[in-house]
Amino acid sequence: MMEKKINLTASEIGSLWASYITESATIPILKYFLKIVEDMEVKLVLETALHYSEEHLVELASIFKQENYPIPIGFSEADVNVKAPRLYSDTYTLYFIRSMGKAGIAANGASVSSAAREDIRKLYSKYLSTAVKVEDEAKKVLLAKGLFVRPPHLPIPKNPEFVQSDKFLRGWLGKRRPLTAEEITHIYMNYINNLYGVSLLMGFAQVAQNEKVKKHFIRGVDLSKDILDVLKILLDESNLPAPMTWDAEVSDSTVPPFSDKLMLFQCNALTSISLANIGGSIALSFRRDIAAKYVKQLGSVGLYAEDGAELMIRSGWFESPPHSADRKELME
Repeated sequence: MMEKKINLTASEIGSLWASYITESATIPILKYFLKIVEDMEVKLVLETALHYSEEHLVELASIFKQENYPIPIGFSEADVNVKAPRLYSDTYTLYFIRSMGKAGIAANGASVSSAAREDIRKLYSKYLSTAVKVEDEAKKVLLAKGLFVRPPHLPIPKNPEFVQSDKFLRGWLGKRRPLTAEEITHIYMNYINNLYGVSLLMGFAQVAQNEKVKKHFIRGVDLSKDILDVLKILLDESNLPAPMTWDAEVSDSTVPPFSDKLMLFQCNALTSISLANIGGSIALSFRRDIAAKYVKQLGSVGLYAEDGAELMIRSGWFESPPHSADRKELME
């Protein structure tokens, strides 16, 4: 008796589609980085990341064929100029790889938990493992070179304690309590992510050809700097050091290594990650003033994300993701 084929669920096809688009957008950037890289340790990490991305793209295309589902267009070699001069330093490419790995861990972990079909679960378990490996390899090199930004250490308490007053939640008036470990973790995470974003978008703004796209990147730089200013005040109030900026990791080149379409996609992807991070930070920040700051940032970044999506659509670059049938339209 022939085994009945189990169709892909909405979450499974959504994950596969997003993975294909993301991998196809990553490969051109990694190929460019490999052309400009000079540090051999960094080159090895880039080669590992590229190998996995290319392998994943082939596997994903094969699944789409098996399921008789159209293969997404995504991105290609037409979106990269590997002969362009250096735009980012070798150090910054490591930060890019680590950021890519962290995003992969989050996305693939969610895909594992939402998948029902065994082959898709196994696929995303493997992808989760490779994302962990890529992120870890990048982190090892950053640590070896003294470039990894560590959150601060905390004093060790003598005994466990319970919170005795709702003053623990306050933060608007009077003396503010010290930041908790989770609050510090999220402030540092958001701070570093915005440092990364400032440098990435600064480089993009230098080389963008479309004026509207260029202005969007410049607006993103300003938005990230505003967020950094807010987070730095929180760190200063607790006598915690803020990480150094990475502006020096961007060259003065104005020759575009990437298409405006690819850069805008990467900008939108970074904005989506930022929204997810801010949401998690709100949930784990018990001091009301900190949560309020994140809520304000959520509004600003959300509006920026919407404008980025609209710009992609108006430019004819927004590939339609899998969606349900429009029954009203079908019945007309």
